[in-house]
Amino acid sequence: MAGLRVLFAAGGTGGHIFPAVAIADEIKSRYPEAQILFVGARRGMQTQLVSQTGYRFKTIAAWSLPRGFSLRALMFPMVLVVGTLQAAWIVITYRPRVAIGTGGYASGPVLTTAWLLGIPVVIQEQNLLPGVTTRMLTRIARQVNVSFEQTKKYLSNYHNLVVCGNPTRREIGTVTRPEAHRRLGLDSSKKTVLVFGGSQGASRINQALLEALGELSGASNLQILWQTGKKDYPKVKKKTRSFSLPVIVWDFIVDMASALGAADLVISRSGATTIAELTRCGLPSILVPYPYATRFHQQQNARVLLEAGACRLIADRELNGRRLATIIRELLNNKRELQQMAENSRKLARPRAAELIVSTMIKNGLI
Repeated sequence: MAGLRVLFAAGGTGGHIFPAVAIADEIKSRYPEAQILFVGARRGMQTQLVSQTGYRFKTIAAWSLPRGFSLRALMFPMVLVVGTLQAAWIVITYRPRVAIGTGGYASGPVLTTAWLLGIPVVIQEQNLLPGVTTRMLTRIARQVNVSFEQTKKYLSNYHNLVVCGNPTRREIGTVTRPEAHRRLGLDSSKKTVLVFGGSQGASRINQALLEALGELSGASNLQILWQTGKKDYPKVKKKTRSFSLPVIVWDFIVDMASALGAADLVISRSGATTIAELTRCGLPSILVPYPYATRFHQQQNARVLLEAGACRLIADRELNGRRLATIIRELLNNKRELQQMAENSRKLARPRAAELIVSTMIKNGLI
């Protein structure tokens, strides 16, 4: 469709960016001439992640709502006004056909401004429990996409709700195990454990795994792929040199499709995008929900997999190296349980989420 312009408000972490990229890719596959613009906050990983896709990206001033009294709280209204004015300028000059929000601090001002200027608004909510911004924006949205069937009860007053799953990047789930091993230089005779705490890493998981490696040092059939995040990367990289186990360490995994393709077991937080990628690949997991996530939504996300028999769950406060090592050994030494968990994981997948979202947008006359 010539002249089709789509604006995405997304940012902060990969959990917001990757679903937006998946939807953008689906739009481009149907309308190759479509123009795509991402808008996000200045802080966060969005600049790096979006630049890797080739899509245009602009920033606005946007902060999370501060809690308690502080200088940041005093400055927040000014930042909100500035960000809203910047969002208005972008919307006016870009003139999108539709504005799509997938979360992040910039979504509120961008989507509200778009609505005030007569631009249709679409929301993608990744988590089982919808956030405050989503619940507020449903009042102005023409289409609300949710990832979990259970989310419907929290948005029961909204009529145009689509249970579509969480969109994942097209390459996820496409790399075979032999090809993944070849790309990453892995030993195909060993079991591969992939560890990551989300796009920014998780210090608690990193520390627990460092402790667990001592317990697992005698496991000759094990190799580790590990995304640490930038903060912990130097420490982890240095300490893993003293272990006999093969460990490949990155601060950020660019080729996540290959890492997931190689994995026999995943240890991670339970953000919604992580859950979507694990289920799309049919992977068993050990999940450690981030305890400070808003409204404990990561616990809710993880419980869906736990109840389906697709994961083991460890509370953050109970995480330590010995317990982690014990569960890793139990699962890797129990082929039947690991296979059953993998099957249960795949049953939860919604690999065509992006297709459903875009098809519904077309049906609703939004693009």
